[in-house]
Amino acid sequence: MPALPPALRTAATVALTLAIALTGGGLFTLAGIPASWLMGGMVAVAAGAVGGAPLLMPPRVAAGAFVLLGVSMGSGITPDILDQLARWPLSMMLLAVAVLVSMAASAQWLERVHGWDRATAAYAAVPGALGMVLAFAASSNANLRRVALAQSLRLFTLVIAMPWILTWLTGAGGHLTAMTAQGAGLRDTALMLAAATAGGWILTKLRVGGSWLMGAMLTSAILHGTGTVHHNMPVFLLVAGFTATGAVIGSRFRGVTIGALRADLRPSLESVGLAMVLTAGFSALGAHLLSLPFGQFWLAYAPGGVEAMAVMAFSLGLDAAFVGTHHIVRIIGLTALLPVWAKRPG
Repeated sequence: MPALPPALRTAATVALTLAIALTGGGLFTLAGIPASWLMGGMVAVAAGAVGGAPLLMPPRVAAGAFVLLGVSMGSGITPDILDQLARWPLSMMLLAVAVLVSMAASAQWLERVHGWDRATAAYAAVPGALGMVLAFAASSNANLRRVALAQSLRLFTLVIAMPWILTWLTGAGGHLTAMTAQGAGLRDTALMLAAATAGGWILTKLRVGGSWLMGAMLTSAILHGTGTVHHNMPVFLLVAGFTATGAVIGSRFRGVTIGALRADLRPSLESVGLAMVLTAGFSALGAHLLSLPFGQFWLAYAPGGVEAMAVMAFSLGLDAAFVGTHHIVRIIGLTALLPVWAKRPG
């Protein structure tokens, strides 16, 4: 599209990206795949990006997707869920141990088994928070391309694998249809979107991780908890949010060559697989101690990004607030840990 002005070229590229994501989501839905709009959009866009298609999901478009989904997550906040807050501190302590153990194990695996240098292995093993990880890695001698690809493969693998595993283990799934059987009217929808956008903007200014998603979820929880609104978002807006979020994840593979993907695929998959097994063990312990669903814990402890894991929890009918809050706490802890993480003793 060389003849188009830059703004129109960007708009056309975004439209192409969303069209590919919608096609993938539709095909996955027809096939009955769990979390179909999220997974289908991600796989289709990632395949197109690796294949060289000019795909793009700008931050503002991504923020819009997170706002749509955050509103719907907040609508599920109930007094029963609020009663669980007293049990969260124990879960947070268990989270800290799970994160440290899985990071150390993954970094050691990449370094000792696959011969990655210490800095690259250390930053590739950090769960989520890609922007923050790359910022720290840039000031070290780490291989930035390898760190970015490993982190992207980690998230891709989690979004692909966990819905299947959790559906098989717990029977989770089918939540989207149930939650949107009766969508809000025009007035309530406009009110929720306006409040959610304001909440996301405020948390962005405060530099809170996952700001647009969490800000939208918090404002929606207030609106629903006070009885100001009573219904969820219309189903077509939820489908748009899931599909666009999948496109955001898939677009991370823009510019990745087949050769680079082949070289780093096995080490990255083994690393994330090890982290998944370890966090599953801690999740089973947490679920036993606190009598909460295993899947809810596993998504909260999984080494993925806050938006992707919270969205997946919502799509599978699990407590997205619990999952999202744990990931934000993890990001806050990692902010303090990262300056010394790559310099740890061998």
